[in-house]
Amino acid sequence: MKKIRIDYYHYRLKKGRADILLQKDDETGGYCIPFHYVKEDEHLFLGSSRYKRYKYEDDGDLVLIDSSLNESRLKRNEKEWIPLDRISGLKLKRNEFLHVSHNILSLFLGLCPREVESRLYRKVEDMLETVKVDIAKKKYIEELRRVLKGERRIVIPDASVKQPDPELVRKEMETLEHFRLYKPHPVSMNQRDGDLKDSGLYSYEAIDWEELGAEITPLPFLIDLAHKKDWVEENQEAAS
Repeated sequence: MKKIRIDYYHYRLKKGRADILLQKDDETGGYCIPFHYVKEDEHLFLGSSRYKRYKYEDDGDLVLIDSSLNESRLKRNEKEWIPLDRISGLKLKRNEFLHVSHNILSLFLGLCPREVESRLYRKVEDMLETVKVDIAKKKYIEELRRVLKGERRIVIPDASVKQPDPELVRKEMETLEHFRLYKPHPVSMNQRDGDLKDSGLYSYEAIDWEELGAEITPLPFLIDLAHKKDWVEENQEAAS
């Protein structure tokens, strides 16, 4: 059974600067988002105004995200305020770094008074843009890794596929030479666009596996059908 955890993304604005309250681990020197596990006898009144700011995610635990600006009442034991522009240099433990960074920046933008803090808002937007691109690149590399390790085979309907060259795949993982960023359209054109907009993420264009040494050959009977179609069209044109 899953445990219920509350993660606290608490921010403050101070003299045009944004800070987030992080919990420090003196043993490792790392940081994490302050959190606590809900006890069996602890009641959550999710319909009350106190919990209206909760968002949800699942990382093995069922996670409730509590975010606030300039109203944190968390006890300060082993916690400290860290400027947002320093988070890229921190060791964030327990959760995947880019995922937590995305949460930190996107949740802040949802709370920050854009008109009042326009300069700060744009700065954090730029930071979030970098994280979104890095997440897309990480997923791209992961797909290449799975193919390289044989955990995924390239399958193209109605075609025979010779798998890509491992050396070219390794090189691509290092250089990202053929990586092409995909941003969802402002007006969702498909399910993919909708999912990316809902999650606030980017992705990558379909990988051209032939660039990485794959050989893709249409199956013979499809070639025959294509030739027959061309022959019919040519004779229809001649007859007309």
